[in-house]
Amino acid sequence: MSHPQHNDSLDQALASLPRQRPSAGFTREVLAQLNHRSPRRAGSRARLIWATVISLTVVSLLGLGYGYQRQQAAKQAYRVQVEELRSRYQELLGEVASVRQEVSTPDTRLYLGGDERVDLVLDLSQTPAYRDNRQDRQDIRPAALEQ
Repeated sequence: MSHPQHNDSLDQALASLPRQRPSAGFTREVLAQLNHRSPRRAGSRARLIWATVISLTVVSLLGLGYGYQRQQAAKQAYRVQVEELRSRYQELLGEVASVRQEVSTPDTRLYLGGDERVDLVLDLSQTPAYRDNRQDRQDIRPAALEQ
């Protein structure tokens, strides 16, 4: 059984060639050539080592740069969040001051009741007792502020 890429005619042609005997110095010449090529191999080995060291250095530096970049992005995001919180805190302080101002000024209107047609509201600031006791009312504070 022959292999599909096997060529019998090539085998016959190679077999018909005369056998060559190595010369007496063949082994010596081959070893000399190998010794002569060794410095080149040592040089190529040194280049391979340097290429590996440089590649590892570049990869390490890229990794450090990426890590530094991520750290800076995280710091920037943190700064933005802190600034947003400070801004919101100032808004809330303004709202609290506004509510305190509203609560500290008592409402002089008193709702008495009503129906679908009429609501009865008494404005105490229009009463003589309110106007006469204005100085005395400075010490009165709504219960909501006492908490």
